Amino acid sequence: METKRRDDVSRTIETNEKDYSSTNGTNIKLLPAYLKFNPFYWVYHASSYFVLWLRSLSSKVGVGLLITIFSIQHLQKGLVQSYISNSISFYLRDRGGISAGEMQVYISVIMTPWSLKGMMGVGSDVFAIMGYHKIPLMILTATGAVFALFFVGTSPNMPIIVALLCLFIAQLHISMNDLLVEAKYSEKIQQNPSVNSDMVSYVWGGMATMSLLAVGTVGLVIQTLGARRVFALCTVPVFLGSIPILFNLLDDKRVAGNKCCHMDTRVLKGRGEGYAVLAAIITVLGLGLANSGVFYDNIQFNFLLAIFCGIATILGFYRYTPRLIANVNAFTLIQTLFSMSIEGATFYFFTDGPEEYPEGPHFSDWFYTTAIGLVASVTAILGIVLFNLYLGHMKYRTIFLWSTIVYSILSLINILVFLRWNKAWGIPDRVFVLGSAALQTVIKEFNYMPAVMIMSRLCPKGLEATMFALLASASNLGSNISNYSGAFLLDAMGIKPNGSKNESHQFENLWLVALIVSILPCVPLILLPYLIPDARPNDEGPLPGVENESEERKNERKGLLADDEEEDETPAGSVVGAVIDVKSA
Repeated sequence: METKRRDDVSRTIETNEKDYSSTNGTNIKLLPAYLKFNPFYWVYHASSYFVLWLRSLSSKVGVGLLITIFSIQHLQKGLVQSYISNSISFYLRDRGGISAGEMQVYISVIMTPWSLKGMMGVGSDVFAIMGYHKIPLMILTATGAVFALFFVGTSPNMPIIVALLCLFIAQLHISMNDLLVEAKYSEKIQQNPSVNSDMVSYVWGGMATMSLLAVGTVGLVIQTLGARRVFALCTVPVFLGSIPILFNLLDDKRVAGNKCCHMDTRVLKGRGEGYAVLAAIITVLGLGLANSGVFYDNIQFNFLLAIFCGIATILGFYRYTPRLIANVNAFTLIQTLFSMSIEGATFYFFTDGPEEYPEGPHFSDWFYTTAIGLVASVTAILGIVLFNLYLGHMKYRTIFLWSTIVYSILSLINILVFLRWNKAWGIPDRVFVLGSAALQTVIKEFNYMPAVMIMSRLCPKGLEATMFALLASASNLGSNISNYSGAFLLDAMGIKPNGSKNESHQFENLWLVALIVSILPCVPLILLPYLIPDARPNDEGPLPGVENESEERKNERKGLLADDEEEDETPAGSVVGAVIDVKSA
């Protein structure tokens, strides 16, 4: 009887594997009852298919690359980055005496490396150290990150400037390694386009899984060990994740020659010297803003400098990139500038204890990080699914318009919590906040997706990685600027909580600030007809206005192509893209 049952299982699995290619799932009708309702069978079936899928993918791109992606993208960007980003606010709070505005400025300083990705990409392409473009940089930053995280995680009385520098180094490592691994698997996708969907699924699926694991556990770790020790724990996955790099599983090719440092400027000419200039501009702006945030304790001056950085970035894109790309980047960056962050104040509002804020919600560290974080992560996935199902046929302008308006309306709900009206109505703070976070996250995804889709269609052919690195740099710089502008608004309205006892009066005007920051993102909507293409995500062919721009740029650059190469007349923004020389942009 047992032998017959094993034979049935074997035949069923074989049948299901054959059936999967045509039905993309298991044919439940072929399963006997003792398997159909057996959860262990389904776990075994899913695991077996996952292993087969990994074997198939590894045969096309190599086992070494998959291991490297796991160690860098999954383990470090997914797990470590989630641990660090969720612990920074608690670490700054536990130091004591850091106001809400100062907290936002310090967080922006720590996250500055993410706005330097454009220059990181240019530097790794141009310079080779000991014959390699990627490995030395990755090992160097990993070594610095291990020591920095261990130092900040084990030193209770570290000066704030030293602590910010240590966390800056950790972010520099994660952001640079993330970019270099992205470049490598993008290269594999270009060589073998058939692995595109599988590779993206492996990368982002693994990061999402690790991020959920981190969010699900970081609250307990912070409550048990304290936020500072979270950084010390992160040294372990950073160290382990760097081992595949040490053995060159990334397959970084050695350049010819035995020079200690080799520079190849032909890469700049091939990819566009203007893009390198733009990357340098964003880098200087980002580092200058971070330097001012640390050493110049003047919120008004830092606010004006942040606005200048935003304007300079927008003008830089108009100078060195195609106009349509500059238009879309200008809209998204302007909307980010108007989306002032007040997270420093809301952090203290929700996490202050009875001694600090007797009337407050008094959320535990676990609830603020894990419960709210898990809800946000799950609803973000829901937002992506709903966008693909119901919004793909709508025009980009319509999506931006309604998603922004609805998000602003939902943000107004927070005012009820800040005024404590929900308590008067008998609605618990936790239910109110979780519901609000879920709805806002879904709508936020609606607003984020169209910008990514437009940029994907506008990127010049052969410059996709460079362009997305620049766009990521601009976006992250915009997020930092929103922290500076939010800090300025909080300071102007007299909202300066820092975790001190009896600071209820610090939150009296928080509802008014919330009202202002809820309405402001709607202001840039007047620019929609001028900056966002009049098209739909599923439209085929070039976006409106691309053909005219391509002709203008063709005439501008005539005679400027290096080595008299023939111009590619395919318009940027078409399905296949175009090679655009940016010298005359």
